[in-house]
Amino acid sequence: MKHRSLVILLAFGTLLSPKAQGQGDAWLPVEPMPTARESVAACTVEGKIYAIGGFPGQSARGIKTNERYDPAANSWTVMAPMPTGRRMPVTGVVDGKCYVIGGRIDDTGTPLDAVEAYNPKTDSWTTHAPMPTARYAHAAAVVDGIIYVIGGTDGGQVFRLVEAYNPATNSWTTRTPMQVARALPGAASANGKIYVMGGAIDEMNIYASMEIYDPGSGSWTNGPDMPLGKFSLSAATLDNRIYAIGGADRFLRSLEHVAAFDLDSGTWAEVASLNTRRVRFASAVAGDQIYAIGGTVTFGGIKHVGMDLVERYSSNSASGTFGINAGISDAWFNPRTNGQGFLITVFPKIRQMFLAWFTFETQRPPGDVEAILGEPGHRWLTAQGPYTGDKASLTIYVTGGGVFDAADPPANNDGIGDGTMTIEFADCTEGLVTYEITSPGVSGEIPIERITEDNVALCEALADQ
Repeated sequence: MKHRSLVILLAFGTLLSPKAQGQGDAWLPVEPMPTARESVAACTVEGKIYAIGGFPGQSARGIKTNERYDPAANSWTVMAPMPTGRRMPVTGVVDGKCYVIGGRIDDTGTPLDAVEAYNPKTDSWTTHAPMPTARYAHAAAVVDGIIYVIGGTDGGQVFRLVEAYNPATNSWTTRTPMQVARALPGAASANGKIYVMGGAIDEMNIYASMEIYDPGSGSWTNGPDMPLGKFSLSAATLDNRIYAIGGADRFLRSLEHVAAFDLDSGTWAEVASLNTRRVRFASAVAGDQIYAIGGTVTFGGIKHVGMDLVERYSSNSASGTFGINAGISDAWFNPRTNGQGFLITVFPKIRQMFLAWFTFETQRPPGDVEAILGEPGHRWLTAQGPYTGDKASLTIYVTGGGVFDAADPPANNDGIGDGTMTIEFADCTEGLVTYEITSPGVSGEIPIERITEDNVALCEALADQ
């Protein structure tokens, strides 16, 4: 069956009004991609995220771009480009390699069957057995080293099709098809099963339904519907929940909506919304966070505009941990000594923390010698970075110089940093600093308490919201 109206579905969308975020969880902006693009794919290998392919919007042709994101450093690096430029591919990671499968080259809709694998250890690509059915707007998930490619379209027909790729044998097999045909669905694996949700067959049939595939039995079963029917979404698994992120609804409006399916209870719940509405984007999990990468705010109109925006999600709602807020901003000290102090400032709108750290070096001057800032004795360090829940992850800068009448103060401002720091708060009055400074090679833990009670009431009030 041909679905001509799918062309409209793949090419149109508008805006939806913002929605309030949920409690205890949030999406936070991180460093943007070097290359703005939509219809991008992403994968995670050894804690690094690779954003691959897509197209910027100025050109209809898919690009070969491959850029790596390091969550620890919050930075991007350009890597070896993919051999075949493409839009709307899918990925699967097996044995430390990222397999990029299918997609299309341009707006003509001609689908690709190409399979290319990226090896981060060698920063190189290899070509593998092509997919039996060329397609795009499909989804993929990995179970036990097998990549399952699900649904999609060839530009006319929308597929129920499931084909499985085994990297160990470089071969494909056909598996039991889905119960309904889906283009632009979300898919994620958990506990040995694959969960496929949403998608569409045309602009009149946009699904809220979810199907669950058991590779062991080769059977599909129905799961509960999502709170909202949508397509062009992305799905990810984190903390025993599957997240259905962004997409477009039955009115063809691009969404910031996010829902989570709890694998223990078997129920859906809406969680914190994206900061930016997205369709045709990628998601990836690194550590304990989900990253939404690129995409576009609207489908249609005169032109597509690819985004470089990236944001990350972390949930603290299940654990009930304390959440950092503006009331943390204050002067703090180490109760074990009178030689450690912290001036902390929290910026809630951008979810960033800045601090100045006053400390004594190991070699203090004798009692009759005045300690001068920047010289052995006492020193100011600074640190800044994002926070989520009760924890901030900061980059330390060891400052030096800072002479007021110097034409060129010899301070360290190279932007690279000299170490790392985490601050975890137990509540509004106590926390723990863990640090590691590359030079002079010191590390340790410092308990901190407030110097005054001025902002405690504010902190407690914000924590209860």
